[in-house]
Amino acid sequence: MEISSIAQFSGLIENHFRDRGDTTVVYRGHGAASFKLCPKVGRHVPPKLSGRTHVNEALMLELFRRQSPDRIGIATTDDWEFLSIAQHHGMATRLLDWTRNPLAALYFAVCKKDESWDAEGRPQHEDAEIIAWRRPKVDLTKPPKGSPLKIKQVIKYVPRITTPRLRVQSGLFTVHPNPKEEFAPPGVLRIRIPYLQRKELKDSLYRHGLNESVLF
Repeated sequence: MEISSIAQFSGLIENHFRDRGDTTVVYRGHGAASFKLCPKVGRHVPPKLSGRTHVNEALMLELFRRQSPDRIGIATTDDWEFLSIAQHHGMATRLLDWTRNPLAALYFAVCKKDESWDAEGRPQHEDAEIIAWRRPKVDLTKPPKGSPLKIKQVIKYVPRITTPRLRVQSGLFTVHPNPKEEFAPPGVLRIRIPYLQRKELKDSLYRHGLNESVLF
């Protein structure tokens, strides 16, 4: 499907994306329609001298744990929470961001002029995309067990509100056992935003009160 205005997007939400019984819809926006649903850590390549084929996530998490106590403002020893906080501070993790707020997803889809470049560093001028995913509601009475680095299947994770960004962005995550593997969940609808409409949609969101100062 394709949209070029907030009104069109709102019509989709009202007609197709309402909660149904035990299912709800979550969203993800990205500025390049070619983007594959792989967590950031799965897209990173270790330095050649390391001799590793995968980024050392356990070391990254431990370094974050040791260096963050005076900065994150909360008391936690939970690896799931640490990963969600690290994700929102820009660390590459095996988490994929989703939101329950469709307009937040639209913002992330159009907020940058370009998000992909060719081999020579030139912008690709791609269409943007929003993914709307109808999925079962998360049972918050059953928190994840074990280590997030040792899971065997994709976990849907709704963290405690540990940072203001999680609250204002209505954030939640999927956590992936193999971050290099593309995520292809059932029940997904992809909504295309033409490249030339991106700036107008960003301006429209600003007029509706959704901008950097609200989401960050």
